Amino acid sequence: MSSADLARSRAGSEAEPVLHFGHWPAVRRCALALYLVGFVVWSYNYGIPVQRELVIAWVCGALACACIGRHPREMLWLVIDWLPMVIVLGAYDVTRGAADRLGIGVHFHPMIDFDKAVFFGQTPTEWLQNHLYDPTRLTAWNVFFTLVYTSYFITPFALAGWLWARDRPAYLRFAKRIVTLAIAGVITYVLFPAAPPWLAGQEGLLQDVHRTTSEGWKIIGVGTSILFSEGQASVNLVAAVPSLHAAFTMLVALNLWRPIPWRRVRPLVFLYPAAMALTLMATAEHYFFDILLGWLYAGAVMVAWAAWERRRAGLAERRGAEPEPEPASAG
Repeated sequence: MSSADLARSRAGSEAEPVLHFGHWPAVRRCALALYLVGFVVWSYNYGIPVQRELVIAWVCGALACACIGRHPREMLWLVIDWLPMVIVLGAYDVTRGAADRLGIGVHFHPMIDFDKAVFFGQTPTEWLQNHLYDPTRLTAWNVFFTLVYTSYFITPFALAGWLWARDRPAYLRFAKRIVTLAIAGVITYVLFPAAPPWLAGQEGLLQDVHRTTSEGWKIIGVGTSILFSEGQASVNLVAAVPSLHAAFTMLVALNLWRPIPWRRVRPLVFLYPAAMALTLMATAEHYFFDILLGWLYAGAVMVAWAAWERRRAGLAERRGAEPEPEPASAG
């Protein structure tokens, strides 16, 4: 089905409510408002959700509220469109320990050697923590780094939800890229398990390096710190190359580039992946090597899918332009 067909089918669903009731938009707005209140109350008691599956569940719940009163196929689309993403990201989470079962040793030195070669003999993490981190006090930097780091768990899926509600074909294109990027990351994690800087610090390979990602929650005072720590403890601790934090934030920036109507403003979207890169190095989550590779993965996924979609569109256009064969004459 083409993008135009999908758009028409969605428009058709708007015109086919379940019941003939003239106030469905008001009902949907009320449902979304109540849902938002429920989200705030839940976040106050349990913390802002940071697990991917939980974030996707909240986003899909909001989209389900937006489907109230519309044709039932809207709800079916919601399940079909989001299920592959949930499955792949769930597979990503269970990769913890896969490298150990395959007998592949954890890599510590290639990333350190690369960063030291690029940054004049010292890793960025060591320099940043030496200048910005003080274990005896908390600063605005701690809050900034914690919020930027945590945004990775929310922003891609919030953008996906916005796209699904606004333009389903655009969502499907974005979802394909997220799923492909996650699969590429999973494969790399299994074949090349790599230790992050904080783990290298524990092994004595880096000096005075500590994992400081959650320090900002001590200032903000939100219960997220509990879920955040539990989430960090449950993920693959040697899944550092490439950095999916860097890859996903770059993917978000690349997908926001075209929808922004003002060309002079478009470059500002890259402040997000830049802020994430600074955060990842300053909190000892990733080396610059991991971040650079994550950006390359995101760019490769974008280029590959764009080429495939152009090829499909070209083939469809040529098929549509071919004249139908005339029936053979009876004579």
